[in-house]
Formats: sequence, structure tokens, C-alpha cells
Amino acid sequence: MRATIAGILALLILTIFWNNALSADPPPPQFPGPFPVELKVGEIFIVSKSVEIVSPVRFPICDDLKVVNVVDTPDGLAFKGIAPGKTLCSVASGATMSGGMGPRRVFTITVHEE
Repeated sequence: MRATIAGILALLILTIFWNNALSADPPPPQFPGPFPVELKVGEIFIVSKSVEIVSPVRFPICDDLKVVNVVDTPDGLAFKGIAPGKTLCSVASGATMSGGMGPRRVFTITVHEE
């Protein structure tokens, strides 16, 4: 009789822990940090062809427009190296269910002389 009660109690405890484990929120996705991009002066990096963000991409932001400029190409939005230096840029993914702005992806862009 004691063995039956102990077995039922163990099964009950196991079920409670299992349900709590299943109902826990999954951890948020972790990005390794800004995606590094190396460019030469005059060279472009087409963001929409990058695997780092889902197209279409919108709302570009760059910290230093003396180093990088945002340009529109037939293949989509791109960053163009203007002068040697380093800056952060980001774009938002346009792929959302609600039609709003999606997650942003940050790029560390380093421009070298030719």
C-alpha cells in the first residue's frame, strides 16, 4: 500500500514539474552583436541581399554619414562607403504580420581606403 501511495505521489510531482517546464516562456533570441561589414571607399553593401535580415528592409539609420551613405539600388537598400572610418548603421525588417516596423539589425561598418 505504501509503495502504491509513493508511486502515485511521485507521478503527481513529476506531472506538476513537467507542466511547469512546458509552460515556461522560451528565452528570447540572442544576436551575437552588430554584424561586421568591411567596405572600400565607393563600394556598396546591399542589405537586402544579406542573410542577416528579412527583406524588405526599411528605415535605415547611420551614426556617421561622413563614413557611410544610404543608397537605393535596383537590388534594394544599400550602404555605400564614402570615407575611411567606422560607424554603426541599422535597418528595420519590413516583414511583419501587422504591417508595422519589424526588428532592427545593427551593422558595424568599417570603410577602408582603396
